[in-house]
Amino acid sequence: MISDIFLPLTSFPVPTERRAIEAAVRLAATLKASLSAIAFEMDIQSPIGLYADPLRVSSILAMDSSKSAASARDLLDAFEAMAADAGVQYDRSLPRSKPVDIPGRLTDEARYHDISVLALKDTDGPGQDIAEQLIFDSGHPVLLLPDSDKHRLSSILDHVAIAWDFSRPATRAVADALPFLQRAKQVRVVTVLDDKAINKTATATGLARYLARHRVAATLEETRAGSRGIGDVLQTYVCEHNVDLLVMGGYGHSRMREFILGGATKSVLMDPPTWTLISH
Repeated sequence: MISDIFLPLTSFPVPTERRAIEAAVRLAATLKASLSAIAFEMDIQSPIGLYADPLRVSSILAMDSSKSAASARDLLDAFEAMAADAGVQYDRSLPRSKPVDIPGRLTDEARYHDISVLALKDTDGPGQDIAEQLIFDSGHPVLLLPDSDKHRLSSILDHVAIAWDFSRPATRAVADALPFLQRAKQVRVVTVLDDKAINKTATATGLARYLARHRVAATLEETRAGSRGIGDVLQTYVCEHNVDLLVMGGYGHSRMREFILGGATKSVLMDPPTWTLISH
């Protein structure tokens, strides 16, 4: 059961779109869950001393901090109005933080919520960094929301696809997604046979039995990537089958505090094809 959703909002330099906030509020209303939104006033400081700043960098950064604070307040006011109008129980917070500290602070807060909903723009570098940290460090699933005009988004999530590769992250994602799977009208389990080495004795029927014990009827499908990247395969599959929610495991290996992402994870973080639940 999902009863508590965490919603980080980006205040600067490109604020989260109102449509993304509205989609998250609709989702919370559908799930009858509470929604906790956070936006940061960014403390953007100059490393240049006041008396050695002929280009007035400090003044420019002070203006950016002021813009961030105003944007954060506007986002939270819009969120509060939408949540109240939808009858969603909510809370909001407006802390101040240096930009470099924000991913860690969001990760700490995400540990106290059932799931995080994160709006991502195309090629959004800072947003992808936050998504990576939430996925790999929060201990809870992350539901990515594409914050762009080109994706059709549903608040009902009737049609769900599971990207299944018999791995631990995929297994974790399925378990985390059960509240969505149990509400769905159609669940598809798709395995890309030539993406990675898969146990030849394994079949998806075991997953189908597991889902059936949780009152989820699933259709099993297999496909091949051929010369396409796994991200392209999933993008195409989502479009062709009108998938509202994609469920998948997240892959990453820590090296000197940087994540080396698996192909599917990297592709989805760069451009989520629809609502996408990722667990690690």
